[in-house]
Amino acid sequence: MTTRPAPADTEARGGSPLPLWLLSLFLLAFSFGTDDLIIAGVLPDISRDLDVSVAMSGQLVTVFALTFALGAPVAAFLTARLPRRQVLIGAAAVFVLANVLAALSPSYGLLLVARILSGLAAATASPAAFAVAATAAPEGRQGRFLAIVGAGLTTSLVAGVPAGTWLGGHLGWRATMLYVAAVALVAGLGLSLTLPRLPGGEKAGLKDRLASLRRPATAAALLAMIPSGAGGMMSYVYITEIVGRIGGIRGSAVAPLITVVGLAGIVGAFAGGRLVDTVGAARALMVFLCGVLAAPVLMVVLGVSGGPYPIAVVALVLVLYGLATWGIAPATQAWLLDRGESPGAANELIALNNSAMFLGFSLAGGIGGLVLETSGPLAVPAAAAGCVLVSLVLFWAAFTSDRRRRVRG
Repeated sequence: MTTRPAPADTEARGGSPLPLWLLSLFLLAFSFGTDDLIIAGVLPDISRDLDVSVAMSGQLVTVFALTFALGAPVAAFLTARLPRRQVLIGAAAVFVLANVLAALSPSYGLLLVARILSGLAAATASPAAFAVAATAAPEGRQGRFLAIVGAGLTTSLVAGVPAGTWLGGHLGWRATMLYVAAVALVAGLGLSLTLPRLPGGEKAGLKDRLASLRRPATAAALLAMIPSGAGGMMSYVYITEIVGRIGGIRGSAVAPLITVVGLAGIVGAFAGGRLVDTVGAARALMVFLCGVLAAPVLMVVLGVSGGPYPIAVVALVLVLYGLATWGIAPATQAWLLDRGESPGAANELIALNNSAMFLGFSLAGGIGGLVLETSGPLAVPAAAAGCVLVSLVLFWAAFTSDRRRRVRG
């Protein structure tokens, strides 16, 4: 890891206000999270305006997620030697232009290209943002700084997507794309004015940069992120079916519960960062993963044992789910960052972590949809729990292998 620069140490020590560059990273992550899911809120408008089916419009979400998942490791390697400030500001600029292009697109094909460009820009900037937050954090606050950047993604579910959907409903979907571009523009300007200069990684080939992957512990942890992402997101994707089954809650009554999950997720992200700084990344990760496992198990137990239950009971289960699911991110990132043998390698590990997580998100919809069709709503949290259990086993193996290596060392 690089030496932490003086500006962040000075501004963030001992309860001082958070550095402005960290708040800019939060805002940039907020714009990425909003752009990822905002299409879902304006699908009918896009379908009518561009004369394509709603299903075709929905692929604009898929292409962004897949571009992010596949592009993050490649972008991390290609930009590893560049100064972090240059990478972040450049990626933010491309992201702004891509969303402006989306707003001006006269056809579905050009809009698809714009989504690919915005996904590539987000894939380039996200790992660098997390690496900068950890590298420039004061001693003992790495987890909390990581959590603040991660909270930008979570907050987008609660504030960014609803605000963009509302704007699209009044001014059209193109205004929604300009809204995302404007948020990213503010974040990019903030970074250009306040981000300290941090060097890129040393000159090294792909083999050297991915040397950490030869360690069984690191490889197992990255592999664990796939079932973790699938199991964590599956209940969210099909939340309407789950709450309908255990609480008889349907239609517009589901919206407040989705907000509850988002708010709990924001709290969970900050709690996860604080727990990392208190007990260490490995222990914090296992605590939150146990919560991610407990939430869908509780959903199944409630559904099997009776119901419908009062909305307060359903909300409490969803609070547990939101807290745990969004609380694990700072722990996984902090643990992987400590295993990077150079700044560039750490950046690439975060990129691989994000890719594995997004691949898990992609699997969540497919696996969840399959079990929903074949076995009903309660099969969704049951399948989610199974995925999380696999993830727990893999993480436990990773931590055990890492401890043995350190003892031998």
